[in-house]
Amino acid sequence: MLHYAEIITVLLICYFSCWTSAQNPCITPDGFQGYCIDLRECEPLFKLLKNPNLSIQQITYLRNAQCGYQNLFPWVCCANQQQQPSTIQLPRPGVCGSQLQDRIIGGEETRITEFPWMALIEYTKPTGRGYHCGGVLINEQYVLTASHCVNGKDLQLLKWTLSGVRLGEWDQRTERDCDDGNCSDPVQDIEVVERIPHKNYNSNSKAQENDIALLRLARPVSFTDWVKPICLPIGNDIANKNFDGLPLIVAGWGKTENASSSSVKLKVEIDGVSLSQCNNVYQAQNVVLTNKQLCAGGQPAKDSCRGDSGGPLMSQQKHNLTHVYYFLAGVVSFGPSPCGLPGWPGVYTRVDQYIDWILQNIRP
Repeated sequence: MLHYAEIITVLLICYFSCWTSAQNPCITPDGFQGYCIDLRECEPLFKLLKNPNLSIQQITYLRNAQCGYQNLFPWVCCANQQQQPSTIQLPRPGVCGSQLQDRIIGGEETRITEFPWMALIEYTKPTGRGYHCGGVLINEQYVLTASHCVNGKDLQLLKWTLSGVRLGEWDQRTERDCDDGNCSDPVQDIEVVERIPHKNYNSNSKAQENDIALLRLARPVSFTDWVKPICLPIGNDIANKNFDGLPLIVAGWGKTENASSSSVKLKVEIDGVSLSQCNNVYQAQNVVLTNKQLCAGGQPAKDSCRGDSGGPLMSQQKHNLTHVYYFLAGVVSFGPSPCGLPGWPGVYTRVDQYIDWILQNIRP
């Protein structure tokens, strides 16, 4: 735990290498337009600085927000007042999007340390409990998933209620997961205390636009090697990125070609498909997709599928010369039935089009 004076010392490290950019436009660590001002005049960040129990993510945000100094006091890139309370809640590359190891991807089981941000969504049902959707951890207290996993018409008909999430899972058959002698910590089962589906999602719409939702957890998550957040596409280099033809990764415990679901977390690499090409396919089903959606896949037997709903479509990005991190390109929404039909891409909610909505709906 760092105290006020210690954090000021951390922020002054660049004393001999930074210059003051007083009142100059700047970009906050979350990709928003702001102005470089005295830290003491940026009320949300100055208030945050005085918190004696800052998390690693908050300390990192403060450090990355620094844009200069004057009279030996740090200046920071301060965003608009209405944006501040939420922006400080999102982790940055180095905290988010990292895992212990990478493997070649091609439709196989993951290793135990891969994609530590993935969550299983638990439902309370008339017959008991079970996991029937996926999601991703985006900070200490929020999981992102699909809206149809929260208020879809099927849930209403079945009388299922979303009740919790499980983090740190790999193999659902075992009490403690081990892989080549590497054993994980116990899973973290956490109650969901608030469900926030997008207000413009229509469960009866064939196009399923705005199929995105937030889940607030009952308590902050403990980050470990097995439980970490994924990065959101908030930087200028990845927002509005063209994914056509690029390799993307989808993962989950969903339906496979020979079973109703997999016990072990699976992954597959698929290519992004242009929206125009995707619309040409789906127009036969009277579905019109928008730029708030993303298509990928369409190769035989390589697809996201039932049970992966709400799970991640991921891409990789270089943070610096040595660090590569994962960010969330899309959320699994819908696709053809049966899954993996040649020429029929899966449809995903495009996350970079909902960053403002996410920031407006999360709180400390």
